[in-house]
Amino acid sequence: MSITRTATRSARPLQLFYTPLRTQSFNMSSTTAGQDTPTFGLKERQPSTEEKQLIDDVLQLYKLNPISSAYARYAENAKFHDPIGIAEGLNSIKAQFNSMPSIFSKSEVKGMKVLENPEVKPPSVQFALSQLYTFKAGNMDKLVNSKITLHVDPSTNQITQHDEEWDGKPNSTGEDGFFGKLNEMRKKFTANTVEKMADTRPKDQQN
Repeated sequence: MSITRTATRSARPLQLFYTPLRTQSFNMSSTTAGQDTPTFGLKERQPSTEEKQLIDDVLQLYKLNPISSAYARYAENAKFHDPIGIAEGLNSIKAQFNSMPSIFSKSEVKGMKVLENPEVKPPSVQFALSQLYTFKAGNMDKLVNSKITLHVDPSTNQITQHDEEWDGKPNSTGEDGFFGKLNEMRKKFTANTVEKMADTRPKDQQN
């Protein structure tokens, strides 16, 4: 791996850079504590054994436990896209999730529902996630409801794209006109900056 900065060296500047972005973006979300996990107009279905195992591994990342078995689910050229960042390549994805423990003191899964969507065909899977984050700064809690789509290559069973849409709202892209292009450039810059500051080793491989 090209980035092997220690967590103690990178955590403080990373927290100063990334916490305001997450706080501002989370405050724009309309989710509130105490509500049931929404399905965004789709029906809930039961996951297969393979889907459950895949989702359980990916949820380790959301629970501030970025371990090797979770990252093994991703292809080397995988892409992650959420409202504040576009991470291209596994190393960049590791940086995004490895940075989360420097921002949040706790992250709990409050609800998860696998969704029935004819546009998402197995082995790809889509699910709704209610995640309660506790910021280190100010000890503030924020519940975020997301629609998450894991695009899986059937030939390798690895994730090639991971889309996270807060409140089920589509992420803007360069195809959304001038401002969409500007936002895409900003999100790539954010992901690249985080990658330069974060330790990208899985948690179980750090000293």
